[in-house]
Amino acid sequence: MTPPNMSLILVMVCFWATLWLVQRFLIRPVGATLEERRQRLEGAQQEWAARNEEYLSAITRVEAKLEGAAKEAGQVRGDLRQQAMDTRQAALESAKERADARLIEAVDTLDSDAETARQELRRRAQELARLLADRLLAREAGS
Repeated sequence: MTPPNMSLILVMVCFWATLWLVQRFLIRPVGATLEERRQRLEGAQQEWAARNEEYLSAITRVEAKLEGAAKEAGQVRGDLRQQAMDTRQAALESAKERADARLIEAVDTLDSDAETARQELRRRAQELARLLADRLLAREAGS
């Protein structure tokens, strides 16, 4: 049997020493940093999920309030529109009543003026008939 090659043993010792150094000063710290980063990411994701859930529930509440306010505004608008229509209708009826009263008054005034004019025409017609008869009779008597 041949004695073992010392260079092989020296290479093996260097390999194991280097492996131990790399493991101790590079792989473990990098792994710990990666693990810490992974944990921070998981924590951030959990926090984001919680905040997102709060956000969605807040949006739901706000949308419900907005929908309720829109319904209430629609009801108020409808009530006000109905009040305005009632007021308008009352104003129209009042104006129509005033117009009818003025029309009746005007018709009555016209009727009374027409009756007065008829009486005046009858009186004048009688006067004209007398005047015409007087003139015709005066001519006949003078002829």
